[in-house]
Amino acid sequence: MKKNTLYWICQIGGWFLFVILEFIGYGNIYGFNELLILNVGINFLAGILLTHLYRLVIIKTSWINLPMRQLLPIAVIGIGFVSFLLTFLNVYLDRITVPLLRQFPIDTILILNYLFNWSKYILLWALVYHLFQYWERSLEAEKVKYQLQAIIKENQYQNLKTQLNPHFLFNSLNSIRTLVDIDPTVSKEAITRLSSLLRSSLQMSREKTVTLKQELDTVRDYLAIEKIRFDERLNVIFEIKEETLTAKLPPMMLQTLVENAVKHGISKSKNGGEVKISSTQTKFHLHIEILNTGRYEPSADEHGFGIENTRERLEILYDTQASFSIENTATNQVLTQIDIPL
Repeated sequence: MKKNTLYWICQIGGWFLFVILEFIGYGNIYGFNELLILNVGINFLAGILLTHLYRLVIIKTSWINLPMRQLLPIAVIGIGFVSFLLTFLNVYLDRITVPLLRQFPIDTILILNYLFNWSKYILLWALVYHLFQYWERSLEAEKVKYQLQAIIKENQYQNLKTQLNPHFLFNSLNSIRTLVDIDPTVSKEAITRLSSLLRSSLQMSREKTVTLKQELDTVRDYLAIEKIRFDERLNVIFEIKEETLTAKLPPMMLQTLVENAVKHGISKSKNGGEVKISSTQTKFHLHIEILNTGRYEPSADEHGFGIENTRERLEILYDTQASFSIENTATNQVLTQIDIPL
């Protein structure tokens, strides 16, 4: 419902309820007649007109944007002015439409009594109106705040994604460079693999999330390049549950962690080692594990990129709903675990 429509529904409905109660009250005391209907009809129109004019003045002068300490005295003056006009109208209107009231003289006490009663009603109207305006402004401020936070998070996420591709490309080219002089044929195969890998990574970089199947295709291309380089020193095992293939995760995240496992685990081991990638799914989460030969050294600067990047991307996308951990096991292996909400 539009704000202006809601205002008029409340305005007309509120004043209609007020004059009906006044009609019943006056009628029970002074009797019901046609003149009393005229009385409440005039008050109904006057109440709507004067409070609406009060609202227009508020909008025109931007009172609603003032701090409370500045708004309060201005609102009191406005409420008093509207109340005085309605008091002046009703002092004479009541004597025209309610004959029994003509016996009471128009004096200061009578006018103050009318003014006090009308002030209560106009004050109630003003309180409801101003409180609604402040509540609406508060909601708008919250909306703007969350929009800004979303924009900031999106920018942070895009920055993190742009950091991934150059980092990945640099390491892959280093691997291929090693092969060029040793075996040109194999290096050509590696370049073809790299070309395929870069093509898919560029396509995925446009997406906020990709399926596990798409991410695994990228991982297999990367590992094929590293397999050429390490030969028998690199053993790869996949234990992927079929139902997890359609689950979504951030693009290049799994590839970055596998790259981290190869670079800081397998490459540092004289005899090479093993990288095992597994996935399972619960009702609420996708669970991924990477188990690789080697030791995790959190104090080493070279570990920082992939690990911190992963943590930051998960936090931006999923807040506290996702979890990430990396730890050494007792069997000279590193276990990396990710839980992502479905």
